[in-house]
Order: sequence, then structure tokens, then C-alpha cells
Amino acid sequence: MAHVPFDRRQQGFTIIELMIAMAIVGALAGLAIPNYLGFLDKARVARAIAEIRYIERVIDSYEAAYDTLPNSLADAGAGEMVDPWGNPYEYLNIAALTLPGNGGGGGNGGGGGGSKKNAWLWLLPDEAYAGQGGGNGSKGKPRKERFLHPINSDYDLYSMGKDGESVEPLTAQKSHDDVIRANDGSFVGLAIEF
Repeated sequence: MAHVPFDRRQQGFTIIELMIAMAIVGALAGLAIPNYLGFLDKARVARAIAEIRYIERVIDSYEAAYDTLPNSLADAGAGEMVDPWGNPYEYLNIAALTLPGNGGGGGNGGGGGGSKKNAWLWLLPDEAYAGQGGGNGSKGKPRKERFLHPINSDYDLYSMGKDGESVEPLTAQKSHDDVIRANDGSFVGLAIEF
């Protein structure tokens, strides 16, 4: 019987060595993947901020050309834009809000010529509705901060964020991941940071 010489260099890995190597790779992946996903979320938020700033410039150009804010993003030429999560940007022309019972039409500043009895309604944004239907699925009510005051006086522009859901007050859980424009454009960022 021929004897085959035993050479350690030709021997493969043992099961234990393979399991140790897989455990090390799994631990490294467990640390790296959440960091990578966090980086992707931050990059998407940064892209949404940049796109909201771009849409602001488009709206400003429209306002300069027509001396009024657009009634929808489509009117301004930005209606086809979607946020990094695939949802359309939301827009509401607050300057065109009219009040029920005020007797006035839309336009820049809402109802005109209402009686003094109804003038106090201007202080109640919940009672307002968009005269032209808002735009891009907007529900026709201005976004509100923690004290339930509107965050803008000209128009609302925001992304519904990662979850694709949003509600009026920024303090609600569904609104925390929204990327918003607030203080008439002096703030653009996550609603939770406002």
C-alpha cells in the first residue's frame, strides 16, 4: 500500500475556523450596515433640503414674473418633482387662503370687504381653506409649530419624509421626519429640528 505524505499546506479550513471567520464578518457587517443606512438617510434629507431651496427659487421667479404666488407647484413648473423617498412635494399658497363667511374671494390676502364682525376669523387658521385647492394633495391647512401657530405666512412647502405621512402640527409623530420650509424660508430642515 502506497503511503501518501501528509502536507499541512494542502489541508483546508476546519469547520471551527470557518465559523470564527463568519462570526467576525457578521459582527463587522452588524456595525457597518446601520451606519451606512444612517448615512443614506442624512444624504436624502440633504437632497430634500437642496430641492426645497430650488423650488423656493422657482416660486420666487414665478412671483416676480406674475406678481402673485402660484396656486400649485405645477403652475410654477415644479409639479413633477418628487422627494428622495418618491413622494411629491407638498405646497400650499397661504396668501390665497379665504375664510368662510367672509364673502371675499381668493387672491393675495384672502377675502376682502367682509364685515367687521368676521374680521376676527383671520386669527383662526383652522377655519381657513385654500381658495384654489392648495396643490399636490395638500389638505388646504397651514403647517403649525408646537404652539399651533402657522410656520409660514406666504406659503408652505415640504416633503413628507421617509414615512410618506404627515399631519398639520409639527409636534405629531408622523411629522417628525418631514423636511419643511419654515419662517418664510429662513429655515429649511427636519421638522423635529425646528
